[in-house]
Amino acid sequence: MKKTKINGILASVITVSMILTGCNATTVPEAGSNEIAETPAVEETSIAETEKSEESDEANIKESNSDSEKTETEKTDSGEADAAEAGNMDEWLENELSRIREGGPLDRVFEPGDLKTKDVPIYYNSAESKENISLAFFDPDESVPYISLEDVSKLLKNAYLIQANDKDYTLNLTSDGRIATLTRENGTWMKLDFDEDTITFLDLDDFLRASNMKSLLDVVGENSLKSEASREMFEHTEDSYERYGDAIILNLDDYGIDLIRDKDKYYMPLAIINDFILNRLYIPLVYNGKSVILFQYGGLQNEDESLSDLGELYYDGNVGKISPSMAMFNYNELCLMLDYNYGLKETHGISSFDRIFLQTGTKQKLLSTDPKMIDSALADFINHNLDDGHSGFRLPSYESGAEAEIENGYGSSIAIMIDEMKRFGLARMEAYPDGCPGYEEVGNTAYITFDGFKSIPEDADYYKNPPKEADPNDTVGLMLYSYQQITREESPIENVVLDLSNNGGGDSNAASFVLGTFLGTGMYSIHNTMTGAMMTDYVHVDLNLDHKFDEKDSLQGYKLYCLESFNSFSCGNLVPSVFKNSHKVTLLGQTSGGGSCMVLPCTSATGTVFQVSGSLRMAFTKNGSFYDIDQGAEPDFYIDDEKNFYDRKALTEYINGLF
Repeated sequence: MKKTKINGILASVITVSMILTGCNATTVPEAGSNEIAETPAVEETSIAETEKSEESDEANIKESNSDSEKTETEKTDSGEADAAEAGNMDEWLENELSRIREGGPLDRVFEPGDLKTKDVPIYYNSAESKENISLAFFDPDESVPYISLEDVSKLLKNAYLIQANDKDYTLNLTSDGRIATLTRENGTWMKLDFDEDTITFLDLDDFLRASNMKSLLDVVGENSLKSEASREMFEHTEDSYERYGDAIILNLDDYGIDLIRDKDKYYMPLAIINDFILNRLYIPLVYNGKSVILFQYGGLQNEDESLSDLGELYYDGNVGKISPSMAMFNYNELCLMLDYNYGLKETHGISSFDRIFLQTGTKQKLLSTDPKMIDSALADFINHNLDDGHSGFRLPSYESGAEAEIENGYGSSIAIMIDEMKRFGLARMEAYPDGCPGYEEVGNTAYITFDGFKSIPEDADYYKNPPKEADPNDTVGLMLYSYQQITREESPIENVVLDLSNNGGGDSNAASFVLGTFLGTGMYSIHNTMTGAMMTDYVHVDLNLDHKFDEKDSLQGYKLYCLESFNSFSCGNLVPSVFKNSHKVTLLGQTSGGGSCMVLPCTSATGTVFQVSGSLRMAFTKNGSFYDIDQGAEPDFYIDDEKNFYDRKALTEYINGLF
């Protein structure tokens, strides 16, 4: 049975869980050790070895000078050792800063050796759907997986079928010596230069979009819904505005990563397919040394955060240290992925992630061979240096293990958001101790409340089974039910208030349906910060379930309001921002919390699962210009006391007195 009421504090907690080779002298001084690591990877055990060595030296000194105090010479030697350690660290930092200042590339991950192959199972979003795939290894540790371009075609065809219901996707391989090209059925391509180590997309957005997508950056994507009846509830208009982006060239050589040709076979790192195609499709992959697992984002865990069957399968990999080759590859690949994909680089003042990792003292730890050190460093960096609401650490790598204790705190921005959620949650609980209903009528005013934009259930068929209750966990169903109540015969309703005061965002399909419900035509704009592509899409929804799209399918004609606060984040910020620009809905409350970039699911080469603000930035359009919504939408009428948000009798009187 679905819960039909929202508990304030619980909803706040749930919402938080949603938000959440140039210079050769690059040997890394080991963290916490008096020795210098021989490779860029930091060896955790050498710390203990150093301590043991120091204890042995001390014992020898005591044995030879048992009745004397430590001499001045010994003290001087100790000081010189400390100075040598500091000098080595200073030298490493100086060399790193010089390399970055001069624009030098990262050190090469490894020099490719002889080809070695390994056949492993590959699971496509199910622990039962096992096939086999051949991985190639060229590193001395046989730990960095490459994939042949022939297998890339098969992998992506299955991924698009699962995630986008795309039955027409094809990807054909052609090659001519140093150049290999993968071409989509629509003619778009990715070209790989195996001499220059570059990957070129003439149009990345067009290459990535499913063949059944209606527009270039279609984030509604209702055609991927499992239920045909649900797909029929959306209609894209012919007014979509599109501006194609620039060509993208991924220069892997700058990141010390090789594309490898072995005779007539072409290989690329498996992680690159994940970083620039699968992540955007929301079906990332992980490799645990035993198998490759593609999963719909979030699919490694159940709703109660226990491991799913796929999660259990993933953490069946061997726990232990990371090889030096993988440690180096993992760092360089992480820099590559974030440099291109992080959508807030400019506003965060990030010129490159290699630079900011160095500036924040994170690089040394990320180059460790200790998986827990890497996971902890990444979690700390995301939470305290990105701290943007959409970015967050999700799961440790399989090398760390599912039970690894990775400190995963909050930065200052998230801490403020949590405090606000608690404050508003307590105020709502005081007004509604039994939970706030999804739909409520107070006099002539209807209130619609939900704390997250929930996806349409896979088995939903609202035409056959119209919703009979106000379920806040079914956003589209709640809109349909509310419309039925508001427009019923002899309805007293004159005002409609959409309460997003505790809404942390969620599904873009659901957000589009809400926009269509209130505005008649749902409108949203997207700007890709990586490619420069822009799009504004217009969507109609079948609100009265008559299989038609007309003027009856909206709440236009009523006085419409939206209640917002700092907690209104992501899609909970997009909706009031679009309302603000429409001049059809009056905003009440406090400025919404921002969150303009869509979440990008990420997995590192070592298998750590996290997410960041991706390159698709939501916006609204005015006079042909795209305006970022990260600063939030200011209310038309300000409400200062959170208790006044939920005293709906007083709020109704206030609304009736506005005009």
